[in-house]
Amino acid sequence: MSLKPGAVRDAIVRYLRAQGVDGAKVRDIHAAVEEYIGQEVAASSVRSYLNINTPAQFERLGHGIYRLQNA
Repeated sequence: MSLKPGAVRDAIVRYLRAQGVDGAKVRDIHAAVEEYIGQEVAASSVRSYLNINTPAQFERLGHGIYRLQNA
């Protein structure tokens, strides 16, 4: 089953918005994305989206830890 355009993005933003200023580890973000979407998602898709959109949309707090900009 293919994903709707923006599904991974929306799930990442939804999860990180709920995490607030503390941010979250990539593995936790990935697990939340799969839960929100209801199917398996490649971990590389989550990592790629985070990397491509840092620092514009996300802030990297440390190795593998991200939060939304202006959280």
